[in-house]
Amino acid sequence: MFNNADKEYRWADNPKEKVFAEAWEEENVSSVTGKLDGGGVLDYLLAEDPNEPRHEVTDRDRWVAARVIQWLGSPCGQWFLRKVELEIKQKG
Repeated sequence: MFNNADKEYRWADNPKEKVFAEAWEEENVSSVTGKLDGGGVLDYLLAEDPNEPRHEVTDRDRWVAARVIQWLGSPCGQWFLRKVELEIKQKG
């Protein structure tokens, strides 16, 4: 994995974390080559010009983003998502 948060050991007890991590990886590598090509979600999010990313994402950026995405699959992250969804429904 290129977008790895180095927390795979948690996946056995928290399988949702694995699903989130794998989905994030899929969004950030080429569907053709399976490699980084500068056209992933993170590349666009962090680009100075979001219409034209220029390989500005660092390894540290990838690690931090992957850590946050994997956390969303954890029990705490799932609680956070439910809380936000509830707020959206209430303000709806």
